[in-house]
Amino acid sequence: MKQRTKTLCALCTVALLCFAVFASPVRAASKELTVVAIMYGHANEGTWDPSAYQGLLKAQKKVPFTLHLHEGTTTQDAEKVIRNWAAKGVDVVFAHSDIYIDQVISVARRFPKVHFICETQIDPSLLKDDPEQAKYAPENAPPNLVLSGDTPWEGNYMAGYVAAMMSKTGMLGILQPFEAPPLNRYSNCFLFGAQAAKPDIKVKVVYVGDYIAPAETRDSVKSLAEAGCDVIFSQMDDNSAILESAAKGVYCIPMYMDKSDVDPKAVLTSVVMDWSGPLGGAIEAVAKGNFAEYRKQWYFRPLSAKDGSIYLGKWGTTVPDEVKKAAADLDAQFKKGTLKVRIVDEVLIK
Repeated sequence: MKQRTKTLCALCTVALLCFAVFASPVRAASKELTVVAIMYGHANEGTWDPSAYQGLLKAQKKVPFTLHLHEGTTTQDAEKVIRNWAAKGVDVVFAHSDIYIDQVISVARRFPKVHFICETQIDPSLLKDDPEQAKYAPENAPPNLVLSGDTPWEGNYMAGYVAAMMSKTGMLGILQPFEAPPLNRYSNCFLFGAQAAKPDIKVKVVYVGDYIAPAETRDSVKSLAEAGCDVIFSQMDDNSAILESAAKGVYCIPMYMDKSDVDPKAVLTSVVMDWSGPLGGAIEAVAKGNFAEYRKQWYFRPLSAKDGSIYLGKWGTTVPDEVKKAAADLDAQFKKGTLKVRIVDEVLIK
């Protein structure tokens, strides 16, 4: 009887060990992560959201995760949308615009087990004297939030330099959706690059009135071309600027992703924003269970030439080697840290 009791106890012990192994957190942690991307536009339309979508697909190759998309998200619906996804138990919520940042923070405080990534332009740690920005600093924000930096400064500077070198009229045009500090920064970095190539270059800007406005965009390109601008820098979220530039016989440099395939002759190059680093880094940290450590280093992770997350895309068929070399030299200086771009909020282009 005593021996049978020992045997029974041994069997129970083995059974408990097996149960512990199969039900352990280690196995649960090995389950594939779920990530949702909250987008103002659409993953396969335009340039802004597709650039982030491509970054997520690239990150997926390194850290497998199930990706959900919530497209066409207005600011009015954003908090409800983000809250609903968090309530479903997704591991990571990525909001691809700073227009969502307050809603993201509100939801992140209520769902501490969900991790959040939001896009923004300026590192709030550098602006603690500004009450509006200080609330986004790491010590004031939820511990389950990190920020991904929309910082194409070096790319826009190089684009301006290339545009000035390629211009025969000495006049460049910029299509800017609105007059607002985040978009002014884009334009000003382009201006600084153009002036570095040709100090006497002239630059004109048109405020189109929206991020996607095909008819207005085409009219704006037409007016800039008629004013003598032979290179157009476009911040617009569609291909209209490229198509109208080609029709008018002028060059175009779009932002966000490589658009050389739209018209290799009209597109000199593109300012490419590779989001796979900031997004993939945060998602990988969640997968490995070291998000807190990652956050200490990368609460705000910018896009930069140094790590290759900002660069100029494929060259157009009309770009000479001397222009390509000049751009490569600038890129090398950015990587070494010997060249930096001033970030200015105000309107400098009248």
